[in-house]
Amino acid sequence: MVENQNKDQGQSDILFRDIASWFLLFILSISSCLWIFLWLLKNSVIQWIFAGLVFVLATILALWMIQKLIFRYTLISIPPYSVYWKIGLLGGFLFTGVWLSFNIPLISPPLDLNPFIPTLVLKLAYRVSTGIALGLVLLFVSTWLARLFQPRGQTIPKSSLIVSSIKYAIPIAMVWGIYLLAFFPGMMSADSMVQWEQVLTGIFVDHHPAFHTFLIWLLTRIYLSPSVIAIAQIIALAFVAGLWFAFFESLGIRRWVIWLVALVFTVVPVNGTMVNTLWKDIPFSTAVLGLTLIISRVVFTKGTWIASISAQIILGITAALVMLLRHDGLLLGVGTLLFLILAYPNKWKPWLVSCLVCAFLYFGIRGPIYNWVGVEKSSTLKEASLSLYSIAAYAKQGSETELLVSSIELTSPNWSCNIWTKLNTGTRKADLNRSISPAQIMGNLFDRIPNILLYYGRCARSMEWVVWDPNGEVRNASHVEVLVDPNPYGIRADSKIPAMQEWISNWVIKTSHDTSLNWFIWRPAFFLYLNLFLSAVLIIRNRELRFGLLSLPILIQSITFTIILAEPNFRYHYAVYLVSVISIPLFFSPAIIETVDIQRAQINKP
Repeated sequence: MVENQNKDQGQSDILFRDIASWFLLFILSISSCLWIFLWLLKNSVIQWIFAGLVFVLATILALWMIQKLIFRYTLISIPPYSVYWKIGLLGGFLFTGVWLSFNIPLISPPLDLNPFIPTLVLKLAYRVSTGIALGLVLLFVSTWLARLFQPRGQTIPKSSLIVSSIKYAIPIAMVWGIYLLAFFPGMMSADSMVQWEQVLTGIFVDHHPAFHTFLIWLLTRIYLSPSVIAIAQIIALAFVAGLWFAFFESLGIRRWVIWLVALVFTVVPVNGTMVNTLWKDIPFSTAVLGLTLIISRVVFTKGTWIASISAQIILGITAALVMLLRHDGLLLGVGTLLFLILAYPNKWKPWLVSCLVCAFLYFGIRGPIYNWVGVEKSSTLKEASLSLYSIAAYAKQGSETELLVSSIELTSPNWSCNIWTKLNTGTRKADLNRSISPAQIMGNLFDRIPNILLYYGRCARSMEWVVWDPNGEVRNASHVEVLVDPNPYGIRADSKIPAMQEWISNWVIKTSHDTSLNWFIWRPAFFLYLNLFLSAVLIIRNRELRFGLLSLPILIQSITFTIILAEPNFRYHYAVYLVSVISIPLFFSPAIIETVDIQRAQINKP
């Protein structure tokens, strides 16, 4: 009798799961087809009937496709997936699809097609419906890619990554050296000149990280020319890139894939010009690229790579470089180490060593060494980071600053992301009255903060998350528009290949300013989503959530810049570009189990 009760209970559970699955399937089918209904004219009874019939037919077709392609192929035909994995995959991709629907260019249905639906409801319904459909498509494509691209029979090199990286690093450095000749002696902006002045005077100010200025000082002991800094940046980035491509070889990725991506990575003017611009963002992005490589080695070896003391020291040094080369790098470095500890809690001893190395370098350099050199603290950074909120709180009524803030409107036909540049720092300071009462401050914040957040939401945030924005812009696409800012140090642009310099400069200017082109060349949002998609494919392929760590550093950086409302400067996000482009071969990497089997076979081979 107990067996019969258990059997009945089991059948009831199966029936409940079947009913729940079909109910979910039905809801997904309706939701993913609603956007079609919203695009059909509904101004008469006949039109409503026709729209309803089309919607029903589309829902039935979607019901069949989702059941066959998603539920059976993706969620049922892969036995190793537990029910939690399947729920997580479905929920994660649906959320991703809806998120993307609010961050990609979508033309909403005209209001005259849906006269009985409020505008806000119409836009939300359309975006959510499109997002659900997009999420389902992404789920299918990700699973298909995860099961398709698993090359076999590759030879894993026995030499170290450093030795294997040489054949990639040398040609990369040579090509970028040609770029340097075209933009000789390297491009320098006003920020570059500030640091150059500190090197010449020996008075170091920590507005731009003094550690980076120290490196410039050290390199110019070899030869006092910007070209030395550019050469150092070329060598460093080429070396880290070479390590990446050698790492791909160790995973068994086909050589033609590696060399194809290496070719694109090398010749594309984005890298050729950025690496020859003297900004702290270049070595910082190189350090982030190295940190992501370390994470990849940890994840692909299931945490065993970090067991060696040399690996622990390398991780600590790299994290410290990330934190020292740019002020916002502190959050990125600390956040990455914290997530690694949470992802591999049983590796606490290696993480402890890495953290101690990182802390020793970071606090040792910013403490005793900064004090010994006499590094001055900068108030400029503090003023810049607080300027948004101080303007909202203290701007005088009727002042130029207050009028500009008040002019920002969501529905303005003359919207421009350049309006903030109309005010210089001196004007902003003169328009502030810090002697007002707390009640006036609260009133000003309540009235003005929405406008300021709107401006930065549409202009700055779009760099991190919006794929294409007709109102957005891309600043600091290297420094080809000026080459070398006016300066009293005798540094002038002196191209050795003028024709090449002119052609590349024109290409960079056109592609960065043209909104129909810059979204897939210069805007970091496109590359961030590409890298997140790669992580999703690797998670599905290897049944391992830790592969999401590969996107962690650049994701932390994007979130950080969203919080601090940074300007839409490409150089701030150069690390996102580097990591996303160079990691493309991982789409073709074999499953980690397969890689381990190949290695064992080689070890046991007579």
